[in-house]
Amino acid sequence: MSVSRRQDYPFEIELEVRDYECDLQGVVNNAVYLNYLEHARHRYLRDAGLDFARLHEQGCDLVLMRSEVDYLSPLRSGDRFVVGSRLGRGGRVRWIFDQEIFRLPEGESVVRARMEGTGVIGGRPRLTPEVQALLDAAGEAAP
Repeated sequence: MSVSRRQDYPFEIELEVRDYECDLQGVVNNAVYLNYLEHARHRYLRDAGLDFARLHEQGCDLVLMRSEVDYLSPLRSGDRFVVGSRLGRGGRVRWIFDQEIFRLPEGESVVRARMEGTGVIGGRPRLTPEVQALLDAAGEAAP
């Protein structure tokens, strides 16, 4: 079992595996972890005051450009877990979310991920001032 690194993430949400998220082997399907990670990113941004629908109405769409996911240990139906998230700047108009999923109660790391994206305004990579401010506050992402 790996050592819990939950303290490395300033934001986390708690979830539970639902039966229909599991495959024939009785473990969470790999694609479902991407949903967990996306939900956590949206909640992080919402709690920081950014609303996806409002950003879209302003002409800015936040898009994912790259995802790296390391699957370390499976989750099963009924398992409780937390998704930890940390935002960082990855360049002038690029954001990076480092994320990790921890099984509860022991805190075992089951997934580690790095998601990179940008904003698109008028078909070009750009960010609104409020997104820029959030990234400025977050600082540079760890390498």
